[in-house]
Amino acid sequence: MSKKWIAVFTCIVLCLAIAAGCAQTAPAQTESSAPEESPSAGASAEAAVDIGEENRGGVTVTDLAGNEVTVEKADKIVSLTPAGTEIVCALGAAKQLVGIDANSDYPDIVQSIEVVGDFNGPDVEKVASLEPDVVLAGNSLQQEAIDQMKNLGITVVSVEATSFEDIPKAIELVGEILGAQDTAETVNGEIDAAVRLAEENRPAEEKTVYYAMSFGDQGNWTSGPGSFINTMIEMAGGKCVTADAEYPWIEYPVEDLMVANPDIILVDSSMGSTAEDLGNAQGYQDLDAVKNGSVYEVDANVLTRPGPRIAEALTMISEILNK
Repeated sequence: MSKKWIAVFTCIVLCLAIAAGCAQTAPAQTESSAPEESPSAGASAEAAVDIGEENRGGVTVTDLAGNEVTVEKADKIVSLTPAGTEIVCALGAAKQLVGIDANSDYPDIVQSIEVVGDFNGPDVEKVASLEPDVVLAGNSLQQEAIDQMKNLGITVVSVEATSFEDIPKAIELVGEILGAQDTAETVNGEIDAAVRLAEENRPAEEKTVYYAMSFGDQGNWTSGPGSFINTMIEMAGGKCVTADAEYPWIEYPVEDLMVANPDIILVDSSMGSTAEDLGNAQGYQDLDAVKNGSVYEVDANVLTRPGPRIAEALTMISEILNK
């Protein structure tokens, strides 16, 4: 199976897992090419400053799954999500990473770190062989692996945000584990600044927006209400055509998209898709956004990772809406 199709499959499985979780609570989450580094997150990640052994671990935290976890130390870290990996690096602890998931490709410093499976299939035996002090895990998609690791006595902390509001919490959480609270506060300050700037620069005329995570034979997958992507679009002054959908991640019928006829389409380019490809896809040719040249390629490696570079993603959306 090609990298492209593996990435698509991973995205779709992630969407289904999140949707399933929402379905349980409602009344009756790849990736290839490395994007441009932002001036802030990229610089701190590459620096990989050692935060000092005396500050690592020795804390009890409540993770994003609601579990209370005691982390005795954090000298050896395994990250099972790209966002978790980027948070660790942005907080200056890249040297403590001993294992990462297959989609963790940013920053460049992580290229030499051992891979322990992909997002939806962590290799528990390989993780255990690295003898980590703590594993930074994802959400319910990884629950089986999380349970297996816990049964082996491995300390696991779930740090994967699913909403925009949880992204700063994830960064604070990892900062607490690493004893890097001040750096976490700085990173979150950059996100706050991007939010303020986007809200200040909202276009005078509201534009309807659709995010094409995939299309055509790969399925018309997109973001829905409650997803951090929709939240960013709304913060920047856009109106998501999927605002009334049932789940945060959905497969959106082309027929519904034709009725919605968005002003702007954001298309994921991280797997090689282009605006031209989307314009040639069945059902897309007659959309106003295609006819008016308002289809913009965006890198999902930046847009869909709930970590430090979300500030860059929000700025990117804001700039597109203001064109």
